[in-house]
Amino acid sequence: MKKILFFLILTTSLFSQIEWEKDFATAQKRAKEEKKLILVFMERVDPPCRWCQKMKNETLKDKKIQNIINRYFIPVKVIKEIKNYPSFLKSKFVPTIFYLTKETKLIGKTVGYWDTKDFQSDLEYVLKRAKKE
Repeated sequence: MKKILFFLILTTSLFSQIEWEKDFATAQKRAKEEKKLILVFMERVDPPCRWCQKMKNETLKDKKIQNIINRYFIPVKVIKEIKNYPSFLKSKFVPTIFYLTKETKLIGKTVGYWDTKDFQSDLEYVLKRAKKE
């Protein structure tokens, strides 16, 4: 019985993580294939951004948030300093999350740290807006 419980806990935690792509081109390709939106998480790493870390370690660790992102988006992390992403994705502040169609048309963006409740509300707004377009 303990082995079954351990397996269930392990399986649940494995499937509730965000499945991040490592580069924008791959995310765009997958979004077209899977007919999903693209979520771009822009962060700064040098010097480290404490709000980026807070967003990743709190809001993006929430199971509901992870499920929404994995179901409707192809998520990709980009580093502001490296600029390995399209030049139209510009922000003075980090973290910034861009929401794009599979054709990379900008739907909207979220700037700064958001708690779980507010971020979920923003994700739902983006999904409704994308459905209308």
